[in-house]
Amino acid sequence: MMNDYSTIKKLQQRIACNNDMKAYEGLYKLLFPSLFRFSYSFVKSHEAAEEIVSDAFIKLWQQAQQLSEIDNIKAWLFTLIRNLSINHVNRNSRHIYYTIDDFAFYSSITWQHPEDIFISGEAVRKINQAVNSLPPKCRLIFQLVKLEGLTYQETADVLGLSLPTVRNQVVIGMKKLLQSLPAFQLAVPLCRDEE
Repeated sequence: MMNDYSTIKKLQQRIACNNDMKAYEGLYKLLFPSLFRFSYSFVKSHEAAEEIVSDAFIKLWQQAQQLSEIDNIKAWLFTLIRNLSINHVNRNSRHIYYTIDDFAFYSSITWQHPEDIFISGEAVRKINQAVNSLPPKCRLIFQLVKLEGLTYQETADVLGLSLPTVRNQVVIGMKKLLQSLPAFQLAVPLCRDEE
């Protein structure tokens, strides 16, 4: 995950300093799957989710000069996607307004480098199933922290929640996952220290 962070940071700087279109395309390709799944969890439409992610990247390109001021572009994009997605849902519903608690986020663990992972397809299926069985809010928080690599504070900011809520939901999620996946009960810490 640290490698992804440094890659994202380098691409961000190339876009901010040089208006580098190749870096922009690289950032898009790297982050699109996660951002698409996140948006889809709100809008429940492939077309709308694709459009929302594209709109977010257009906004990113339009603000290229200010990108160097953004500490974590991934968290910034997740926040933008959340806002655009909720606005889309609210605009297209008939006077029913939704909050973050009304949406379900279905995760899918994917591996960037399968040769580096020694885990069977059946184990991945069981892990995905266990993550998807978490309550919606817990699943969303777990996805952002554990699978997308956002810090607790970034996740709290993206979702408009308090830091203790995020920490508690991660602990609840880890406990439920460890209970539903007894074969995977390794020495996994329930929470991590945040800076």
